[in-house]
Amino acid sequence: MVAKPCLLVVDDEPDLVQSVKDLLRLDYQVLVATRAREALALMAREDVHIVMSDQRMPEMSGVEFLKRVKDAFPDVIRLLFTAYADLSTVVDAINQGNVYRYISKPWEPDELNIVLKQAVDQYRLQTERKQLIKEVQEKNRQLEAANLELQRANELKRSFIKVASHELRTPLTLVLGLSEFAHKQGRLPAPMDDWLAQIYQASTRLNDRVDSIVKMQLAGQFERPLRPADVRLDELCRGAAQEVHTFIAERKQHLTLDLPEGLGSVCVDRDKMHDSIVELLINAIKFTPDDGAIRVEARRPPQGGAVIAVNDTGQGIEEASLPHLFEPFFTRFDVSRHSSGTFEFGRRGLGLGLTVVDAFVKMHGGQVRVASKLNEGSKFTIYLPASAPIGGGASHWTM
Repeated sequence: MVAKPCLLVVDDEPDLVQSVKDLLRLDYQVLVATRAREALALMAREDVHIVMSDQRMPEMSGVEFLKRVKDAFPDVIRLLFTAYADLSTVVDAINQGNVYRYISKPWEPDELNIVLKQAVDQYRLQTERKQLIKEVQEKNRQLEAANLELQRANELKRSFIKVASHELRTPLTLVLGLSEFAHKQGRLPAPMDDWLAQIYQASTRLNDRVDSIVKMQLAGQFERPLRPADVRLDELCRGAAQEVHTFIAERKQHLTLDLPEGLGSVCVDRDKMHDSIVELLINAIKFTPDDGAIRVEARRPPQGGAVIAVNDTGQGIEEASLPHLFEPFFTRFDVSRHSSGTFEFGRRGLGLGLTVVDAFVKMHGGQVRVASKLNEGSKFTIYLPASAPIGGGASHWTM
């Protein structure tokens, strides 16, 4: 809107339109016309905000003129000069929406200014409403586009899960079958028989995960709720340590378990908490030099819950990386060591292991903390609350 509202005054008396122009020129950009057709032609060229017309004019009445204005320029605020004798006609015009307000002749300057200010406010309100409607329509368009993208992404996710699960089936079947067959032969020397048993156990767990993915895909449900059960805390830590002991031996590292008597049981999802401790152990193995030390400890604090910690004497973590450790795909700021290796020193994978640990622990209502010093080692600690949540949004992990 221009600095001054644009007002068009239409009356067949030139002296009257000039007097109105002189009266209002400080507050308005005033245009004048003495014929209705002249006024319509003027409005086609100029951006008029308010039009004020006399009722009794040659060619057409003010009501008829303002009706044409409404049809051609619906946003313009329409005012009408009228004498008392024309009042019934004006009332009908107002009821039909062709006229916003009327001004009785002769008018008072103060009254005229009040009516015009109200007309300007009305015009601004209309303009702001149209702008808001336009913005809402644009937001709706953006939301529709976003929803379409979400639908496409959802379809892509389903397709990916379907393809990935089927692609995993064949090699898993072979690994499971051959490892079970070889283990039953009982002819392999140590430690190969132990390695084979671990391959079979890990393959069985992976096969169960693929089964779950397929079932969720078929059911259209992509959330994995917690399945909490009472699990002995010492057995949970020993099981995770057992799964990585081959890597420990290969790296000639020293793994100790600090598990005092009386740890009792914790109510957790066994698989998720087992995977969390394994991930922390693998992380410690990869960032601890050969012959280094790794310790797993567990405690039951007085306030309840449980604390599980994995300590190492590895290379430590630079301070700048600490706030980002649990972010997806974060592999610190040196990408030269990226590798898909499982236990080699200093090798880094996709940067999802610690993210998964953080997600699984939070599902139990707990948290993971890290303390580290360069060239001295790191300590990752899992804090579990006195009672794990069962059901509810916090206990679900969207795949």
